[in-house]
Amino acid sequence: MEASKILPDQSESRRDLSVRWRGALIISIPVVCLLTSIAAIATLRSKTVEARFEEVQSQQTLTATNDLIIALINAETGVRGYVITRREEFLEPYLESKVLLPESLNSLKDQVRADWLEDQQFQDILGLVRQQILLLEKIRQTANLQGATTGESPTLTAQLLEAKSSRDQLLGKIEGLYQQEESWQQNREAQVLRLRLLTDAVQWVAVVAGVLSSGAALYLFNKLERELAERASRLRESNIRLQAVFDNVVDGIIILDEWGYIESANAAAVEIFGYQPEQVKGFHLQRLIAERLTDDSGKVMSYVRGNLQYELGSQRETVGRRKLGKLFPMELAISEMPLENELLFLGIVRDITERNQWSETLLKQAQLLDLANDTIMVRDLNERITYWNQGAERMYGFSPKEAVGQSIHTLLKAELPQPLEEIKQSLRQDGYWHGEIVRTKHNGTRVVVASSWTLQRDDAGQPMAYLEIDQDITERKQSEAALRKSEELYRTLVHNFPNGAVFLFDQELRYTIAEGAGLTQFTLESETLTGKTIWEVFSPETAQVLELMYKAALVGKATVEEIPLANRIYRVHVLPVTNENKEVFSGMAMTQDITESKKAEEALRNRAYELEKMTAMLAQTTAILNKKNSELDQFAYIVSHDLKAPLRAISNLSQWIEEDLEGQLTEDTGHQMNLMRGRVHRMEALINGLLQYSRVGRLRTDLELVDVQVLLGEIIDSLAPPLEYTVTVMPGMPTIKTERLPLEQVFANLISNAIKHNQRPDGQVVISVQDQTSFYEFAVADNGPGIAPEFHEKVFVMFQTLEARDQVENTGVGLAIVKKILEEQGESIRLESQLNQGTTFRFTWPKQPRKGEYQ
Repeated sequence: MEASKILPDQSESRRDLSVRWRGALIISIPVVCLLTSIAAIATLRSKTVEARFEEVQSQQTLTATNDLIIALINAETGVRGYVITRREEFLEPYLESKVLLPESLNSLKDQVRADWLEDQQFQDILGLVRQQILLLEKIRQTANLQGATTGESPTLTAQLLEAKSSRDQLLGKIEGLYQQEESWQQNREAQVLRLRLLTDAVQWVAVVAGVLSSGAALYLFNKLERELAERASRLRESNIRLQAVFDNVVDGIIILDEWGYIESANAAAVEIFGYQPEQVKGFHLQRLIAERLTDDSGKVMSYVRGNLQYELGSQRETVGRRKLGKLFPMELAISEMPLENELLFLGIVRDITERNQWSETLLKQAQLLDLANDTIMVRDLNERITYWNQGAERMYGFSPKEAVGQSIHTLLKAELPQPLEEIKQSLRQDGYWHGEIVRTKHNGTRVVVASSWTLQRDDAGQPMAYLEIDQDITERKQSEAALRKSEELYRTLVHNFPNGAVFLFDQELRYTIAEGAGLTQFTLESETLTGKTIWEVFSPETAQVLELMYKAALVGKATVEEIPLANRIYRVHVLPVTNENKEVFSGMAMTQDITESKKAEEALRNRAYELEKMTAMLAQTTAILNKKNSELDQFAYIVSHDLKAPLRAISNLSQWIEEDLEGQLTEDTGHQMNLMRGRVHRMEALINGLLQYSRVGRLRTDLELVDVQVLLGEIIDSLAPPLEYTVTVMPGMPTIKTERLPLEQVFANLISNAIKHNQRPDGQVVISVQDQTSFYEFAVADNGPGIAPEFHEKVFVMFQTLEARDQVENTGVGLAIVKKILEEQGESIRLESQLNQGTTFRFTWPKQPRKGEYQ
């Protein structure tokens, strides 16, 4: 079998089909022209014959009409002659006409049978002819009976006139038919002439078309012949090249028929199996393979197409059998090769004995690498893992059992830096490839590895496997990313360095980098400074100062100086720049315009001096105030003691007098004595109220957690309200960290007032709370007489009462103390009341003590 049969070219089949169509087209052009001409001429000839036939038929109709007219005239003439002369010889034309008239009528009937209009006319003529014959016969009979002539018999004369009239009518009908037929005959003659001319024209056109189509066919035949010759030449060259490839390819190629018998094999194939080329032809595939595909050798290829269809076109490892029965490992790939008239199979055979030996050697060598920390793996040419060391297991989390046999790119979901085919091309050309790959571990985390691939070849130079070594560089990549981000941030900060600039300089005091917004103050640019020394940029005085600082930085010493330059003051911070070995390789100078800050610093110093003087004055004033407060406290205690002493003496004296004069005092005198003791107690309560009011805000107690629910219970218990009086504490009272005594004083004064001024027998006091953002709002409400709106502010003034003190004992100090305590806490109190509608006092208390107040 020729090698050209191995891989049938479908494009060649398409070209053959195109050739057939073009050949058919070439032949069809003159044939179509000839058939068209014949059909046209035949059609025209048929029309002409038909027209000629109709012309002849029309001529026959005219002849039959003339014969009929002559017969009628002869018949009438003979009858008339007989009537006039009574001679028998005149009846001969009549008698002959009686015989000829039926024949003439039959002939005319045959001519007009195809036309309906003429047939109708013929029926009219036939009726008139019969009528005329009957009239003539009646005339003859009348003449014979009467024996008279036309002048002698009126009856005969009338019959003659009737016959003449019938004859004239008949002749008119016949004349009309004759004229109509004559007109048709002229039209048919014109039609025949036209058809003859058209036939001549079509014949000439057919001649011209035949000549042109013959020329076109000749041209196309020549062109097709050239194309076929060129195609045959290319096909021969292609067959030669294909045969050369078939004979010299490294892999073995065998051609199998649809039953599995070998039709052809190349030199590499027969060499692999140890046969001669002529020996292997006709062998069955099963004879060359140790693996038993099926028991029926005739069904081997059906088995391959059916059970192993998924492996068609792909390589599979199997065991081959050589001529002497020796077995060897090989790769076999079978593909279908459908031809036009038969189905063949193409088998690609490769001896992998050496490759397996190399793989085993590589595996043995790779086992020694299990102790390596790096990830080492071996893959076959189909990217399946054949070796997986412990380093790979530690890095990726897959055990060798899970990894071996798997496609590495599917297992690790690799993201390659370039297409896989390009990497393989580089491996085939250079033998190695290095790059960074992103892969996915067993736990789903991503890892970046520096991967090195090496292509392993056998002794013949054929690729065998890939050796891959990976190193985890995830942290390094993260560090590099952080470094890039840091560098970008550094450049951004340097570029936007406020009121100054940053410089890097080398050992020669030459600037390598100069950035910062402060460069514009000197009308300098980074590009112009880079590469220049300090003496090329600054004045000699400034350069001399900078030289000392820069040289100190290059020996590892950092310095800071304030340098005046161009009516401005700059703080220059120079420090060394070291590498990872702590070696100084350059220096950095950071300059910042501190002119405004120096001015601000001077202003701050002046302000600080003023504040210091003011602080001293405040301290002196505070000391004086503390001394005055101390004196005031001492005075209050003295006044309280000195005022209370005579009050207690008056109270005791009035009680003694009342006891001594018991039974002698009148009711009015006893009332006066009680009234006096009441005034004394009121005076004492007033003094105590004054003392409490003076101490508000000046005496501090420790902070503690105060349960307001418990506190209110203690206050209510100490006030001992009447039994018929109800004091209700609503639920939700908070626990506050605060001073207990001020809060207790506020609640006690408000509840005491509510009880004291409520004279109703069903008196009620309700205490509630609302949680606000930073404070609590407490409310003390009663159902007492209420307070008119005009007195809402007056009740918080010292010594102000709304009822006479003789009616309700009251000092007028309690609400003033409450207001002062709340103002000291930074809070407030408000009154909600209408006359005879009860009273509600609402005050706020902080959730947290004010900062610095208890430090």
